[in-house]
Amino acid sequence: MLRVMRGCVVLIVICFALVVHGQDFESVKRAAEQGQAVAQNNLGVMYDNGQSVTQSYAEAVKWYRKAAEQGQALAQYNLGVMYEKGQGLAQNEAEAVKWYRKAAEQGYVDAQYNLGVMYEKGQGVAKSYAEAVKWYRKAAEQGDADAQGALEDMKNLASPVAK
Repeated sequence: MLRVMRGCVVLIVICFALVVHGQDFESVKRAAEQGQAVAQNNLGVMYDNGQSVTQSYAEAVKWYRKAAEQGQALAQYNLGVMYEKGQGLAQNEAEAVKWYRKAAEQGYVDAQYNLGVMYEKGQGVAKSYAEAVKWYRKAAEQGDADAQGALEDMKNLASPVAK
């Protein structure tokens, strides 16, 4: 299963951190409008979860994209999740793969795992056990238990790639 639920937990934690550190919606919005990528991602999170603002997936996507295009890995991952789930835009697994890959290449573990899943199942990309193993291994090397389990499952397949 893709890390959609885990991603939601990360978003909730970020929202909590924003409240704890006294960053209200207006201050985050000002920083985001000034082009600060982290603030843009955080504003996307606020819209995604309806924190201090009416929930709007379309606005969340807008702000995630701004941060993602600046190379912010968490925003790239979040944008991938939005494409994968079809929230705020049309569902598009190929676009989800594109954004997961950008985050995964920066070492973002959840994106590495999700990319492995996409390759294993052939969602948005041609099915490739070799690529699935590659991305699961990268996540597993960072201590990700789900990726470690996925690698074990791949070893049990008849594919010589996973062995």
